[in-house]
Amino acid sequence: MRILTNFRTVLRENRRTYLLINLAVYGTLVATMIVTSLVPGLYEWGLKNIEAFLDAPGASTVVAAYTSGDILAATLLTFVANLLFAALLTTTLPSLVIPFFGVAATVGRAVFIGMPYAPTSPEQAIAIVATSPVLVIEFQAYVLATLGSVILWQSTFGYRRRELPSARAGYLAGLRDNLRLYPGIVAALLAIALIEAITYNLLH
Repeated sequence: MRILTNFRTVLRENRRTYLLINLAVYGTLVATMIVTSLVPGLYEWGLKNIEAFLDAPGASTVVAAYTSGDILAATLLTFVANLLFAALLTTTLPSLVIPFFGVAATVGRAVFIGMPYAPTSPEQAIAIVATSPVLVIEFQAYVLATLGSVILWQSTFGYRRRELPSARAGYLAGLRDNLRLYPGIVAALLAIALIEAITYNLLH
């Protein structure tokens, strides 16, 4: 399929940048968990922040879908929330006008999520290990969105390396590459939304 070919081509052509972003994001996530588990008060602060976020109007609608036991609604609402808020509104769209904004947004998200996920007991550590694949895959979607934001401005400022006539042409080429990453972002977020909805339903 052409969509898959384009996606793989962008990753292959930007392999080094992709690996560095993975290292920065997952490294920040793990480091935040470690620091939070060692510093008194950080876990409680992180937990308070995530609870306040979940009580916000949009997020509370998603939570209500989970508690109702409606797997389809929980899946769709989780997918839409993550795609619109985490990928588009806080990563891709701001990065269209603010160079490399996506990097700061995703690293900040890793800190925000890492605090309440920090293991503060052996039981919590086991639970985190069990759910870690979900977190890894979800953050992979945000890594891809971040990669797109970096490619955009690398292409703009380095348009000569791409043998393009102007920075504007570089920007447009970077924007096309950004869009070519979105099928992977959509697929990862949809899979994770379904897994989270099913898992919550089975456990509750």
